[in-house]
Amino acid sequence: MMRILLLFVAMGLAPIASAQTDEPINLEALYQQIDEAICQSPQYVAERKQEIAICRDSLRVEMDAEKQISLAEKLFHLYIPYRNDSALHYAELCISLADSIHRRDLSGRFRSMMALRCSSTDRPTESLELLRSVDKSALDDAGLIEYYNAWMHVCGELGSYTQRMDYRQKCYALQNLYRDSVLMVTKEGSEKWFHLKMDILSARKLYQDALELSNKWLENVSENTHEYAYASFYRSMIYDNLNNHDMACYWLGKSALNDIRCAVMDQASLLFLAERLADDGDISRAYRYMEFAKECNLAFCPRMRAYQVNSVIDIIEKSSQATQSKANLILIIASVVIGLLLIALIYVCIRIRRAKAILGQDAEKN
Repeated sequence: MMRILLLFVAMGLAPIASAQTDEPINLEALYQQIDEAICQSPQYVAERKQEIAICRDSLRVEMDAEKQISLAEKLFHLYIPYRNDSALHYAELCISLADSIHRRDLSGRFRSMMALRCSSTDRPTESLELLRSVDKSALDDAGLIEYYNAWMHVCGELGSYTQRMDYRQKCYALQNLYRDSVLMVTKEGSEKWFHLKMDILSARKLYQDALELSNKWLENVSENTHEYAYASFYRSMIYDNLNNHDMACYWLGKSALNDIRCAVMDQASLLFLAERLADDGDISRAYRYMEFAKECNLAFCPRMRAYQVNSVIDIIEKSSQATQSKANLILIIASVVIGLLLIALIYVCIRIRRAKAILGQDAEKN
């Protein structure tokens, strides 16, 4: 009976144990790779700029409206992780070109994509205005995916901003409904599908199932891509929920490394990793990563977003605390040394006085 009981306990703990383990990791080696990638960042940025320049030159000479739309959309996607204002510019160009050839399906899809860009950069009012201008009846499946996805995101943002609990719950309920709508029309195995399924499993605290889905996601993407960085970020969140600190740091690091190599300026993973390093006391490295991530994010969007500001402030505060602690320690050590020197000086003075007294006594006897 005891053996059977132990077997059931082991079976119950197996998912937890497997969720807490992964391939061997070397965090220091990964951080060195990140350091090297940061040094090589100008080269990665130059490669992205060259790809953008080639596509932009092709757009300038293209005369066919539909091919122009295709090139403008490619530029929009190239700019999404790199420069937000340029991404919005090409989204507007896509909308204008689609309107010029009376393609309401394309116009609605591009408006939805632009709305997501707005809500992703703390501009929910503009996002709502764009979404309300979309003719939903004209959208095909691709357009519906973008439309529902944009609504899902802006509802989540509105819910996170408000202090009113009833309005927050309403926003989150709408977000869940739009998430279900996206899943109904999106292709299983696509990036959006994996993203949404991971959200659902994590919300239900089914972390072992989320980890298994993460394995499949990583199998479907290639390293040194923004998609791999995205999948790695979600994997780090699973390990964070499982309180596995090292694995959470490892996958945040993998995400950051891939984003740097792809010249992604919209840096989140590196900033979150810097926060963890600051918590661990590695202030010097945390500060370096924070400074690089801050420069990238400001290049992506001139105004830092709320979560970025909070992360930067948190790291700066920990850096100040570490500096103050170091100064306090130096002060304590200096005080102890000075105290010991004073004791030694007093001791020497006493010895000298005693020696003089003995010499005086000897002189009197003689």
